[in-house]
Amino acid sequence: MRENFQFQFQRQSYVKFLCEQHQFFPDNLNDYEDLFKIPPVFVGILKINRFCNVSEEDITMTLTSSGTKGQKTQLLLDKQSLERLEKLADSCFTSLGYKDDTPAHYLVFGYERSKAEHIGTSWSDQQNLKYAPQKSLHWTIKWNDQKGEFDYDGEAVARLFLELINDAPVRLIGFPAFIHEMVTLARKLKTKIKVDPRSFIIAGGGWKNHQGTPLSHQQFAQFMEENTGLPHENVRDAYGMAEHGVPYASCGQGHHHVPIYSRLKVINPLSSQCLDYGQQGLLQLFTPYNTTQPNLSILSTDLVVLEKDCPCGLQGDYIKSIQRGGKKKHKGCAIAAQEILSQHQESNNKS
Repeated sequence: MRENFQFQFQRQSYVKFLCEQHQFFPDNLNDYEDLFKIPPVFVGILKINRFCNVSEEDITMTLTSSGTKGQKTQLLLDKQSLERLEKLADSCFTSLGYKDDTPAHYLVFGYERSKAEHIGTSWSDQQNLKYAPQKSLHWTIKWNDQKGEFDYDGEAVARLFLELINDAPVRLIGFPAFIHEMVTLARKLKTKIKVDPRSFIIAGGGWKNHQGTPLSHQQFAQFMEENTGLPHENVRDAYGMAEHGVPYASCGQGHHHVPIYSRLKVINPLSSQCLDYGQQGLLQLFTPYNTTQPNLSILSTDLVVLEKDCPCGLQGDYIKSIQRGGKKKHKGCAIAAQEILSQHQESNNKS
């Protein structure tokens, strides 16, 4: 973190400005507790400035937080930063038990990768395809050339799901609202559904049901178990944001664990003071993996509660609850996807 902090301080005038405002500089970072004093860059600023440290030809990948519309955060990654991100993400998911050697059918409730190479959630979904051998792969939010936008056919996906579960385990990846609606439609087509118990869900982004009603991880896991027989401990989730990059994967208890590659801090939004475990406040995130942009210290608009030593047995910090904050709703991937789902439902109601 000290090395990255010094690097950003030398290259970014805005980071230097923040350091002067907070009277905290790279030379002041001498022990572990000093990490949490690194001045944060607010996520809203990253939606209007790229803060690129390298030449354009050195950028290996650009990922955005937005779906089809809205303000876009751009996560820029050079070759070394991307390699570090891929390795740390793989370590996070593998260590929490996401990997299985049984071939599975994949249904990805995310933007079709070939048409969404810069969308952050699409890249994340693709990364989650390597934790079980692929028997088949189906992206469900597909690009419609005639409309010039992404489209979704819930009924077709529900019928495909019912076909696949008779053959092998299924892996459902992506937006939980789409998965929720698909299962609801599938239940209308078939009264009793029973998936292979080795089936698995890796959800991410926008915790709502298909009607836009807030849905907790526990409620979603219970819904899946009651309607498909999928063990609730196999319903997992990954929380994260494009501005930061590190995935916070959930365990079987539904808690998002903080890996060794980052640190989190919960602060009082009025006093900026650090809050203790069990207290809700704004989430500040720290990580040194990316040198392409100054995202080693990010202040989000999300309200979280941190706890220590999860009941699942893993030691260390975990996120107990997450609530999207902010006066104005940031239009990220999940919100744009929710609009696609709403359009699909409106079309069905009219027909």
